[in-house]
This record gives sequence, C-alpha cells and structure tokens, in this order.
Amino acid sequence: MKRLMKTSFDAVAWMRERRARIDEEDRGLSWAEKREKTRTLLETDPLWLRLRTRVVEPASAPRMVVREPGAEYGTKAAD
Repeated sequence: MKRLMKTSFDAVAWMRERRARIDEEDRGLSWAEKREKTRTLLETDPLWLRLRTRVVEPASAPRMVVREPGAEYGTKAAD
C-alpha cells in the first residue's frame, strides 16, 4: 500500500488566500483594466515568455462515443 507523505504546504488554502489578495488589489478596476494589468504582468514573466509559443498537440479524439440513457443516473429523459 502506498503511503501518503504529510506536507506542511496546503495548496488549496494558498490558492484561496492568493485569490483573496488579487480580488483586494483589483477592487474597483474595470474588466478592461484587469485585462491590461494581467497583460502587463505576463510581458515581464520569464516563465510565460518561455512557454507562450509552446504548442501542445491535442490527444487523438475518441473513435466512438457511448451514450447511456439518463434514467440510470436519475436525470429526466428527453421527450
């Protein structure tokens, strides 16, 4: 059985805190101002500059799609 390592870093808590700080920083900005702020930050970010032209090929599409009746999942059937 695989043992899970206990870490002191909580990624979910960190993201919630970071989003709260960003919301506070951006309070009162219009959508266009937020967009411009993001664009400006990305222009100087070394990781973004390295990855912005990277192309990742999509996985191949499935050859067949199986549809099951919604009744099995408790959803209403289409009329």
